Amino acid sequence: MASRREFLQIGVAALALPISARAGLTPANSAAASESAPTPLYKVIFDERFATSRAFAGEVKRLGAPIYGIKGDITDLWFHDLDARWKKEPIGIAGLTEHGPLFCLERLAWDHGMRVVYRADHTYRSDGYMEHELSGSEGMLREAVNLSSSGPDWSSRVASLMTRCPASRAQASKMTVVTPAAKPADDPEHLVSWVIAPVGAARKFSRS
Repeated sequence: MASRREFLQIGVAALALPISARAGLTPANSAAASESAPTPLYKVIFDERFATSRAFAGEVKRLGAPIYGIKGDITDLWFHDLDARWKKEPIGIAGLTEHGPLFCLERLAWDHGMRVVYRADHTYRSDGYMEHELSGSEGMLREAVNLSSSGPDWSSRVASLMTRCPASRAQASKMTVVTPAAKPADDPEHLVSWVIAPVGAARKFSRS
């Protein structure tokens, strides 16, 4: 278990990263990704401060997945929930957050054989459009093409996409979709949607 000091160091490292480093993606693999059943999601995390993330959470809840609200800080989620849950059994989580929470959760997930299997960077542009830079399995990205017609409802489309994410680490492809999306006043310039899931032997691991 990460100590509170180690946990805080991870958080500080996340804040220290430049935007260009935060947005880094796993290199694409030209081989076709092996698809699998959707990843069971223990919780889907959203940031209560941001209108887009709240709309995302509403759609996730409508689709039947459990949601968990944060305000930029995952300390309580980790120490009072995820740490014990992942010790018992690695299980997938997802979210639409800023980069900091993803960075911390990704680092903590490594010790449990879990990795980011889908990631999309959503960046508001000054011309009234948004760029969605996605990395994931080929099947996920085929479905993500529908984002081009989503407009300001893109977060609801992303919620539907993520709840069907296959449990595959393979980063088979990347794509960028541009949609019209006026920035809500309380949204940051950059949000990230993501899925962390068990990979390899961890998918079979369970501890009573």
